[in-house]
Amino acid sequence: MTNGESIVINLAARYAAAFGIMAINNRINQAVINRKDNQYNVEVYEDFDPDFEAVTMSYGPAKDAIELKFAKMLEGDDSSIYAPPLMMNFNRGKNLIETQVSGGDMVVIERWGTKPWDIEIRGILIDVENRSYPSKKIQQLCRFFEHNDTIAVVGGQFMDKNIKNIFLKDVSITTVEGFQDTIQFTLTASSINEVNFTLLNPN
Repeated sequence: MTNGESIVINLAARYAAAFGIMAINNRINQAVINRKDNQYNVEVYEDFDPDFEAVTMSYGPAKDAIELKFAKMLEGDDSSIYAPPLMMNFNRGKNLIETQVSGGDMVVIERWGTKPWDIEIRGILIDVENRSYPSKKIQQLCRFFEHNDTIAVVGGQFMDKNIKNIFLKDVSITTVEGFQDTIQFTLTASSINEVNFTLLNPN
């Protein structure tokens, strides 16, 4: 992709190939990638809210944080990788201690609690520069998964559920048949609250 050139990325076809035809519902159908002065700009024309769809995951000190940003061009050593909006599913249950009443069908709830959110995160990465396998960003995604601590998340879908931190539990990375420049990935995660007390400062 040369300076001043624009290309159209058929996102609907890539979502369908990666996750099935139902995945393209409520997804943007195409994106136009423009390159000017070695900077990339993404334009979409559907009913699409980039601020709601944008997601940032990060860890480490704020000054030197390691970040992955989705719904835009991934930044870093290889800024020519486009990360379209993620598809995320959220599930949550209750921790209940139940006691069956003897001689009847009544149940007494003795204790209530709310479980963390279980989150399934699905996405694709597209190399718009070389139109080939985006190996550097796959390596970055793998290093991200290997971080064995909490990961800060920012995005509309996290904010409305009051999720500020997650920890990753599983990752799956596969190629997308028919698109050599695209890979699909799935992350499973759980929400987690920061510990704000210690034995020395219990309050």
